[in-house]
Amino acid sequence: MGWTAWILASAVFLAFYDLAKKASVRDNAVLPTLLASTCCGCLAYVAGLALSGHLCAVGGYTVEIVAFSAVKCIIVGTSWVFTFCALRTLPISIATPIRASAPALVFLIALFLYGEIPSPLQSLGMVMVFAGYFIFSWAGRHESIDFFRNRAVWCAVAGAFFSAISAIWDKYVFQVRGLDVEAVQLAFQIGLVVFYAVALAAGRVFKARGATFEWRWTIPFVGILLAAADWLYFHGLACPDAPVSAASLMRRFSVVITFVLGARFFRETNLLRKGLALAAIVAGVALLCMT
Repeated sequence: MGWTAWILASAVFLAFYDLAKKASVRDNAVLPTLLASTCCGCLAYVAGLALSGHLCAVGGYTVEIVAFSAVKCIIVGTSWVFTFCALRTLPISIATPIRASAPALVFLIALFLYGEIPSPLQSLGMVMVFAGYFIFSWAGRHESIDFFRNRAVWCAVAGAFFSAISAIWDKYVFQVRGLDVEAVQLAFQIGLVVFYAVALAAGRVFKARGATFEWRWTIPFVGILLAAADWLYFHGLACPDAPVSAASLMRRFSVVITFVLGARFFRETNLLRKGLALAAIVAGVALLCMT
């Protein structure tokens, strides 16, 4: 199937992953939650490869695959730590749309890396994204959230930034280098387990303060849903004709599902103002993909 079908399927899984993530990390310890969910996702991915008969078909691990997967682990691991820290306290109707602005950051990074000059429509798109942030700041004041001074908000922005870096890296790994999807993702899943285990051990050694960890039934689904979403996304991005900016945009439309269901499940308020901000960001990101 074409790359658009892969990416849209990934967006559906990503939406439910966001809901499970919020339910798992709300008022919960971040690193133990990340480690537990990632272990579940890794085991599910290995089981899926084994049941489909693809585990033995995964090519041998070259230095190149291990190195590129290790870099991705660091980028994604950092992104998730920031994102989970934001979700601990921010309403999902604010945190998730901020992360959905990652395609705008992809565009900015491409602008500086490759000297791409934005068209008038793309410039308008950037203005709309920033307008969305302004509306969020206005909405946040009605919930006693200072959008520009709140530490959790900046954690969400940092998470979106590293997510954009990850998207640029994915394009390089799968399109430029042409590495095997299953081999890279398996190394990535295992590497993330190691990354969070080391981070958690370091936190214990230095006696970092944090919330108490509580096991919740949604934690395994965080890792499982993300592994499925990533597998679909990587296959879509591996298609030679898949532009990373458009793929990143289509994947982030999962925020619409998350916004609607999350607001209902978590009984959040002030949805009209947040909806306006979300609409501005989504419209702005859409304009960024137009030439």
